[in-house]
Amino acid sequence: MIITRILAPNPGPFTGAGTNSYVISTGGEAVIVDPGPLIDSHLEAIRRAVAELTVVGVLVTHHHLDHCPAANPLAEEYGVPSYGFGSYGGFQAISRLADGDVVHVGTEVIEVLSTPGHTPDSLCFAVGDGVFTGDTIKAGTTVVVEDMSAYMKTLARLADLAPARIFPGHGELIDDPPSVIAGYIAHRRGREEQVVAALAGGSLTTEEIVAAVYPELEPTLLILATQSATAHLIKLVDDGRVSRDGEEWTLR
Repeated sequence: MIITRILAPNPGPFTGAGTNSYVISTGGEAVIVDPGPLIDSHLEAIRRAVAELTVVGVLVTHHHLDHCPAANPLAEEYGVPSYGFGSYGGFQAISRLADGDVVHVGTEVIEVLSTPGHTPDSLCFAVGDGVFTGDTIKAGTTVVVEDMSAYMKTLARLADLAPARIFPGHGELIDDPPSVIAGYIAHRRGREEQVVAALAGGSLTTEEIVAAVYPELEPTLLILATQSATAHLIKLVDDGRVSRDGEEWTLR
């Protein structure tokens, strides 16, 4: 099995150096993972990577615009399915995948893992000793989370899976997954306790909690920090540690 990484030319504060697209090839066949945005030079790079191969599918980890827009156009070009969660967030996969499904490429079997948290439709793809994580795990940074309760369960599942390698949606290959996943879990637990500590002095709004937990936040990251803080707060409500009354959150 050969795994080829193709970096999309879409760098930015939310994408890092750019989105990682991947080609998994074996036995003369290939699948494309997260073909990314509709950028001509990137599409040409993907086409070159599969030029001597038979493409059998296009896999999408989630609906975000730096991962999925090229999926259906490439699937149509090669006459193959696009595989993903189904219809969510504006992306419609041709073939819907569920947890435990498999996609065959050459002599390899790719297992589908439902891994919600970053987004409800997030999927990871396990093959061989590696797993393709999209934005569920990135290299060198944490991720924005929509559903913290689901995300913590996803991290625990990936820890139990114990892959030898992670192919992230952004950043370089991760060759020490146990320590990276443990670091993600520790970070989220620590952030949760920071939220609790901020509420120890009394009821606060989400805006006030974000200001307390992220005191040196860059303005461009305010929306993302607010989203993650809100996800932590909702988890704390679910856990019975916090209550909400209108715009204010209070420790129970």
